[in-house]
Amino acid sequence: GRSRLGPSPRSQGDRAGVMHPAVGWIALFLGLVSLWGCGSPGSDHAQDYLIRVGERKVTVREFLQAFELAQAAYPGSFAQNPAGLKEARTQLLNEMATELVMFKHAVELGLAVSDAELEAAVAAVRSDYPPGVFEQTLIESAVSFDAWKHRLRSRLLMEKLVDAELRGQIAISPEDVAGYYDQHYRGKAAGADSDEKFQRLKETIVADLQRQKIEDAYGVWIARLKEKYPVDVNREAWGRLEGLEPGAAAGDGT
Repeated sequence: GRSRLGPSPRSQGDRAGVMHPAVGWIALFLGLVSLWGCGSPGSDHAQDYLIRVGERKVTVREFLQAFELAQAAYPGSFAQNPAGLKEARTQLLNEMATELVMFKHAVELGLAVSDAELEAAVAAVRSDYPPGVFEQTLIESAVSFDAWKHRLRSRLLMEKLVDAELRGQIAISPEDVAGYYDQHYRGKAAGADSDEKFQRLKETIVADLQRQKIEDAYGVWIARLKEKYPVDVNREAWGRLEGLEPGAAAGDGT
């Protein structure tokens, strides 16, 4: 089904299709870090952080607020026991750290999302829903429109970064296309009974190969970025979080 509140492949085209699943909007934690850490360079007390990359940080309170929002937006997706919640918190920690690193690199490269680009993306997402359903989905997910828009801008920025850093390095040869066709599409060729349909099939194969190759390159690329921009995790604060019981409130970890 449609990913809740995220641009669908139809509304975002091939661009959404080649995003690695860990780029900002992974699974349960769809871009949550963009609501807090990416907009909070070095504030308050020096030790008031959970994750820090340069001057940008995520505090314990912000982390717990993001975790609560994820639980509200995706009820039933978390195992309500200490082991399941620990695993989910660790996944969110890793995703927030990765997005902080990517955001810092994007800013250093001078990448940005214009208001016109953001409004076009908002319109594309809205068009994918029947009248009134988009707004109702926001309400059900406990997300304000402004917060969702902020998340969308963050995702678009991450997509620009992946395009700038990885897409240009991806080379797809005729042999790649032929091999992928034989493996995945040969049985479907009968449906491509016109030049137009066959061209669309070739475009689908190229998009699939791009996605696959970007995903293959993503892990090494992120590891290199984390070497360039070290991630500082406050181990004392994280140790307290790991010991939280199910249902702990956002203020309990501060």
